[in-house]
Amino acid sequence: MAKLICHNSVPLWEHEQVSRYPEIKFFIKKLKNNIIKNPDGGSSENLLSISGKTIPFRKQSVKINLFSYQYAHGYSFITASYLYNNELIYLFNITFT
Repeated sequence: MAKLICHNSVPLWEHEQVSRYPEIKFFIKKLKNNIIKNPDGGSSENLLSISGKTIPFRKQSVKINLFSYQYAHGYSFITASYLYNNELIYLFNITFT
């Protein structure tokens, strides 16, 4: 099983969202568990580094049902972006999508 490590911005984002919407903690935990259990899941995408190299990364999402459509148009999921190398999962971004 790969070890999950988070970029410094991830816990800050989590804290901010959980302080506003305590129920969101369940969905964040679910997303992290899904990533740990199946790091090869989700979609594969690419980043272009400053040096011009292409860096493959993965994205996974969980559907949230906390917000009404009128209140939060376009925020139906929490999506995590991460790098994975069979030993380590580096979670570098979580956001509403």
